[in-house]
Amino acid sequence: MEPMESLLAPRRETYLAVGLMSGTSADSVDAALVRFIVQENYFDDQLLEFYSMPYPKDLRREIFNLFRDRAGSLRLACELNFKIGLIFAKAAQKLIISSGFPKDAISVIGSHGQTVYHLPPGLKERKKYTPSTLQIGEASLIAQMTGIPVASDFRTADISAGGQGAPLIVAADYYLLTHENKTRIVQNIGGIANCTYLPAGGCISDVIAFDTGPGNMVIDALVSALTRGRERYDRDGRRASAGRVNEALLKSMLAHPYFPKKPPKTTGRELFGEDYAMKILEEGKKRRLSSNDLIATATMLTVESIIMGYKKFCFPHGMVKEVILGGGGAKNRFIQSALKNRLPADVKVLTHESLGINSMAKEAMGFALLGLLCVLGRPGNIIAATGAKKPVTLGKIYYP
Repeated sequence: MEPMESLLAPRRETYLAVGLMSGTSADSVDAALVRFIVQENYFDDQLLEFYSMPYPKDLRREIFNLFRDRAGSLRLACELNFKIGLIFAKAAQKLIISSGFPKDAISVIGSHGQTVYHLPPGLKERKKYTPSTLQIGEASLIAQMTGIPVASDFRTADISAGGQGAPLIVAADYYLLTHENKTRIVQNIGGIANCTYLPAGGCISDVIAFDTGPGNMVIDALVSALTRGRERYDRDGRRASAGRVNEALLKSMLAHPYFPKKPPKTTGRELFGEDYAMKILEEGKKRRLSSNDLIATATMLTVESIIMGYKKFCFPHGMVKEVILGGGGAKNRFIQSALKNRLPADVKVLTHESLGINSMAKEAMGFALLGLLCVLGRPGNIIAATGAKKPVTLGKIYYP
């Protein structure tokens, strides 16, 4: 492994980096190997290899027990930190072996870890709390198992600088998808949905990014509860398509104080997790809604909260030509169709794949970039997106 001094030397412009990512749905670890060509203020990237490792069922069950914050959660968090680190390390190892590149050619692994709690500044829904965030998945273990330096714990520096700690892969959206003549919105629909507004020909300081609200999180929780665990998600949006949206329930859900809140803003399970989903389930029972009607209504909550975010916080800065969908929710045909119907007719709804980008790999690619920025000592946050007081270098480096 090359000494860190050589990584910092300006003479070297080409780097290989691995990104590891697990989102709020906590279903798998995505691993991406990326080649970066770095100039002074320019990054060109190429995805070389992608691999996704599903969480074992028993480990995923333990993660969701931790989300529920039950008794014994301190010991559970301690153990899961290393169990998740082991899965991340194995995903990185398989990716690197499959790629055929020697580990000594890889400068850094950027590991997001698994978010288990996120309390950004400005949550009026929480009376008293200290802004904080926690991602687990022991980076030292990943470094020891792979023999490669690992950058991780990216969100804490931004929160320490007064930011939301998210969204963090806005830079990847900017470098990959900014268009000279077309204003675009990049819409990720994972457990939580987040958007990045990219004005045509704009610079990185012109970008607007925020979490629009729940993506698949509420839908998945309802499907699991209604099927008693036989199904984990609404495949292709079939259940939603077979149901009918209850407008009265949808209206009450859209009254949540998060949606009209001005960016920068971010959210997660603390607002839209299992407790929130179970309240919707109870409300659906009171209204005697069928399972598919309730799922259709929850899915429309995702769509309408996205549209609300666009109208209030994006469109006033200039209408868009294209909305580019990514994440698991991009495969939900109900969501795709409903978004098209709710957007102006001249706005195209595309997928990352239609632009030659693997949407499932994009977030992992983003953390490969953040890992590289960390070892180069460059800021990784975009203050227009997170609300931090200043640009800061994100992450901590762990050596093998």
